[in-house]
Amino acid sequence: MKKKVFSEGITPSLREVLHTREQRVLFQEKLLTLYPGETVVSFKLNIPGPVKDNEAIRKIFSILQEDLQSIVQEEGLQSSFEKVLFLSTGPEGFCVLKSSGVVVKTALMILEEEAPLGRLYDLDVHERKVGLVHTISRKEVGHKERKCLLCSAPAKVCGRARVHDVESLHAVMETMLEEEPRF
Repeated sequence: MKKKVFSEGITPSLREVLHTREQRVLFQEKLLTLYPGETVVSFKLNIPGPVKDNEAIRKIFSILQEDLQSIVQEEGLQSSFEKVLFLSTGPEGFCVLKSSGVVVKTALMILEEEAPLGRLYDLDVHERKVGLVHTISRKEVGHKERKCLLCSAPAKVCGRARVHDVESLHAVMETMLEEEPRF
């Protein structure tokens, strides 16, 4: 029987989730102001369900950090700034890279698509465009939207409509963890 690693832990309130999202956007804007012409990466995990922080989630996040550091080194990207936060809404981090957003997004999609836990990674790439914060989409770099963990529909569509029950999603995620030797 599989462990239910995503069913116990810290469950933030909706108010905490919205506040964290607001603070994340403000911090991204601040970083783009402090590091003009550079690219901001915000990274966290896609963990469906109410639990957003526990020992397993933090371990997955540490693997994400290792993978991110590896791809930055492999691609020869230079980092100007890094910060990691451990919040009730889940761990998240920021890094500023001296490269164009398109180059960074293209490199990071390798992690999302090829790393054993890449489907759980949420790697957003931001740059300043005409004075505003612009998030580079997969479509802008010639890729399709991410697919759902359980079906071939776009993940955003299934997630927003809550097409699949959390237990089914967690079962797929737990199988992914079994296949990751670092977990």
